[in-house]
Amino acid sequence: MKVALIQLPLQSHHYVYSLENMPLAAGYLASYASARNVPADIIICPAGISNLGGDAAILRWVEEIRPDMVGFSCYLWNVQRTLHLCSVIRQRLEDCIIVLGGPEVTPDNDFLLSYDCFHFGVAGEGEETFVDLLNAAAHGMQGVLDIPGLMVRQGSKAVFTKPRSLMTGLDRVPSPYLNGILTPGLNKGMVMETVRGCPMRCAYCYYHKSSPAVRTFRPGRIGEELRWAGQKGIHEATIIDPCFARRPDLDVLIAAMASARSDKLRFSCELNAEDITPVLVDALVAAGLAHVEIGLQSTNEKALRNIGRPFARDAFIHGVKLLRSAGVRVMTDIMVGLPGDTLEDVKRSIDFVLAEDLCDDLSLYPLSILPGTKLRHKAQQFGINYQHEPPYLVTKTSHMGCEDIREAFTYAEEATGRDLFPVELPRMGPKKEHKTGKIVHRIVIDDNDKSLNVSPGEIGQALCIEVLGRAFLNSRDSLRRIVQALLAENPFTLVSWIMPEEAFRADKTAEFITSAGIGKAHPIDSEYMATFTPKRSCQLFLRGGTANNGCIYTQIPLHPDPSRPIWSALPEDAGPEEERLHSRHMEGLLGFKPDIRYHDLEADRHDALDNLLGARHISS
Repeated sequence: MKVALIQLPLQSHHYVYSLENMPLAAGYLASYASARNVPADIIICPAGISNLGGDAAILRWVEEIRPDMVGFSCYLWNVQRTLHLCSVIRQRLEDCIIVLGGPEVTPDNDFLLSYDCFHFGVAGEGEETFVDLLNAAAHGMQGVLDIPGLMVRQGSKAVFTKPRSLMTGLDRVPSPYLNGILTPGLNKGMVMETVRGCPMRCAYCYYHKSSPAVRTFRPGRIGEELRWAGQKGIHEATIIDPCFARRPDLDVLIAAMASARSDKLRFSCELNAEDITPVLVDALVAAGLAHVEIGLQSTNEKALRNIGRPFARDAFIHGVKLLRSAGVRVMTDIMVGLPGDTLEDVKRSIDFVLAEDLCDDLSLYPLSILPGTKLRHKAQQFGINYQHEPPYLVTKTSHMGCEDIREAFTYAEEATGRDLFPVELPRMGPKKEHKTGKIVHRIVIDDNDKSLNVSPGEIGQALCIEVLGRAFLNSRDSLRRIVQALLAENPFTLVSWIMPEEAFRADKTAEFITSAGIGKAHPIDSEYMATFTPKRSCQLFLRGGTANNGCIYTQIPLHPDPSRPIWSALPEDAGPEEERLHSRHMEGLLGFKPDIRYHDLEADRHDALDNLLGARHISS
């Protein structure tokens, strides 16, 4: 039996997030199946395809290897795209068994269960259930309903078997790094677990429900993985434990990490600031701690009680200051939309963090009502309205309306002086020819060409279409048909258009770009909480004349709203006079006086990713 395992990344126009996608769950499944001598050839989708490729590239890989079973790891950031791929795979490979796993597979996820494009779901911890399913598949699926922890599709119904008991002894699952199943990530990083389970019981979180008891991997194994990381040139290990500083035998683990890591290897983790002591922070830094994420969430006692989260103000302040004084970078999180929080409560939480200097980075994000969580079950009781499709964001509570949620982000942006939804310039890179085998992330059009000479299977998860000159004005219809054909097979590919100002027409360009797309919502699209230009799966940038001999890039909303600011990036040495001239120029182009927020244009970074991505330069 041939089995393909795939984990799709969080998408971004610049590929920054997809670089970090590491299929640890798939590695565990393959590693455990191998240790149990399951007669299956398990293949994990190569990172250059799963992380960088568009939908057609991933489907082409699946069709080439023709698996008997394909499994997807599903999270709120990739489940919609995953379901699209499942639908196509089921049409093209009729005998292929399709299996979903991950936290999205729960009995209360009506969104997922409304789809019939997959056959099985693995609910909860997956290694033993996966092995049992492989063995059943080898015998014609006999006794499949007796397998614990499985969701079985029976026509229009989804039947869940009895829950599976948690695995005893996590080291029964061999390390997928040490046995060669997983290799370093595209950005020379890795993700690690040292525990499963969480000692806390936050109502918005699924983690403790899937693994209520805290179980540990042995410290020696973690040390061996860090030794491996040093040998492979990995520079950062991300530990995904929910409360790292509350792990049993923490001192033994930190000592093992300190003795194993290379000088260049650093690690990041999540922890509770209240747990930090001077002795602990010194030990963590000696072990390589460089960055932590700390979940404050709120300072409102009522909201904290509703979500079951303790908070000790003085200990929190003391812990964060110890970390920052030791040189550890701290990101402090605040949630918007918690039950019991008002707009004023959120503002007080923001003021607390900033007044006490409790972060290097403040992260403000709307609450997600995740399937399988206590908060989803009590949403109606708390008066919470939320999106019933991923990412399940809160849209209204009994204490905060939609405008209050948006105002919370406006307040945070004004208080911090930074955009919480920063505009993503696409990955542009040099105007080099595409080479066979690369994922095409950029198409440059410099004349009235009738064929882009690129196939849908070559397109990346994000595509930049850069138009040079005025020829675009005379070739819109042919270009629209070509782009429509590419995106029809890549409906989840993010698209950025860059064109010269002289090719822009306020009454036609946005309509053309919209019509060239596929006309459907994308999970990355955000609107109601964004106070500035919202993130969009399709975006347009105008490339302007020179300011001190440099290009100006201005993002033009495809659905103009004069009440919202416009993003524009000028060269670093541009000043107020360049801003004034550019603002007047944009007013003439757009037909209204825009509020423009100016930014320095940072140089585009090029690294090893350029060896995997190609640009197609088109000229007739």
